[in-house]
Amino acid sequence: MAEQLIQQFLIIKISAFQLYLLWFLLGSFTVATLSDLKYLSAQKEFLEIWILFTLVMLATDFYNYYYLEPNTVYLILKWGLIFIFLPFYFHFIRRIAWGDISAKIAACSLFPPFLIVVFIILIRIIESITKVFWIRWRRGNYYPFMPVIFLTTLILIAATIFISRYFSAF
Repeated sequence: MAEQLIQQFLIIKISAFQLYLLWFLLGSFTVATLSDLKYLSAQKEFLEIWILFTLVMLATDFYNYYYLEPNTVYLILKWGLIFIFLPFYFHFIRRIAWGDISAKIAACSLFPPFLIVVFIILIRIIESITKVFWIRWRRGNYYPFMPVIFLTTLILIAATIFISRYFSAF
């Protein structure tokens, strides 16, 4: 019972197709992070790529959790968080740019609902810890935010790999 809960909440369940999408997303995050550090802005094309990535992940989730393993509660919870809560929280409360929000949405499309909430909390923690460092690239009151998104995404993916390896050993 506990192992099922851990798998449902803490482990990314990813298909082979989604694994290729993950590598694509991490590659685009790498280039966007370097661009953000250098120019304090990622190119507009990344916004479109991340929106398309999110729509492809929505389609694969819909196929997996509506047709293969029916779980509409999971779908509604996950995509409700992604399409309603994340844009509202990050744009209207945190005042973050839409490009950064679309990167967060793309990253969260990989995660189960619980890890989306962890991502939101972790991104705030990592931002507060690394903000001093990113201020070096500061122009005015702004600093690059893509490194925070990239780092948070890598930490969560590494944590879920570690957790899945730990629980598969038993």
